[in-house]
Amino acid sequence: MIIDGDIAVRQIQTWWGNRESAATVADAYDKTENGRVTDDDRYLYSGTGGVGKTTESCKSAKHPDQDLYGVIQVFTQDRADPDAMKKLIMSYTKALEDSSACR
Repeated sequence: MIIDGDIAVRQIQTWWGNRESAATVADAYDKTENGRVTDDDRYLYSGTGGVGKTTESCKSAKHPDQDLYGVIQVFTQDRADPDAMKKLIMSYTKALEDSSACR
């Protein structure tokens, strides 16, 4: 999403090797620094970013040895909210699992 010519929020879907974790994927993206990892290790979220790993059933013939991850980054100043980001990355990841990307 672009506001006044600047990126405010960016969502990404990306395929990574199936031995990666949300934490290692998060290392490649801004706005996920000092993130918290959920007990199941599927999600990492900070106040301004999040990474979510889709379930094992989310596979693609184009990416047979990879898992699909969702990434959200918030670039607006003074908008850090870890609880909201946790809900957002979990919802976004669920939407990816239900999408055609997982077929």
